[in-house]
Amino acid sequence: EMVIAVSIVSITLFSLSYVFLLGNRLEAQSINKIRANFLAEEGLEAMRFLRDKGWDASLAPLASGTNYYLSFVALLSQWSVDSASSGFIDGVFERVVTVEPVFRNSSDDIVTSGGALDPNTKKVNVAVSWGDRGATTTATLSAYLSDVFNN
Repeated sequence: EMVIAVSIVSITLFSLSYVFLLGNRLEAQSINKIRANFLAEEGLEAMRFLRDKGWDASLAPLASGTNYYLSFVALLSQWSVDSASSGFIDGVFERVVTVEPVFRNSSDDIVTSGGALDPNTKKVNVAVSWGDRGATTTATLSAYLSDVFNN
């Protein structure tokens, strides 16, 4: 009876410790996913800020297929886009911004193929990557930005 009782207690303790370790690992993964999504959303908001500041100076010159990196100048309280990496965010995350041209059909709807190029609209993709147990994980958000202020 004693051997059976010790076995049951041992199995229970082992199972509880495994559940605790698994919970900690999942919590760490969830925290990184949440932070990455916030950083991606911040990237989209920064691109909206740059659009509002001046389409012709900020977003119009961005080339399709090029990786861009955002940086924030605290003294000026301004965002900027550069093709040179500004390093990892918090030593963990890398945020990359890409733009794609947008095409519209005769009804002025956005289409994935065919249609005419809309020079006043770009699709902005923000990808945030981080290392997770030897593999790279990425969170991506996209939005269409248009020159709504004609600036």
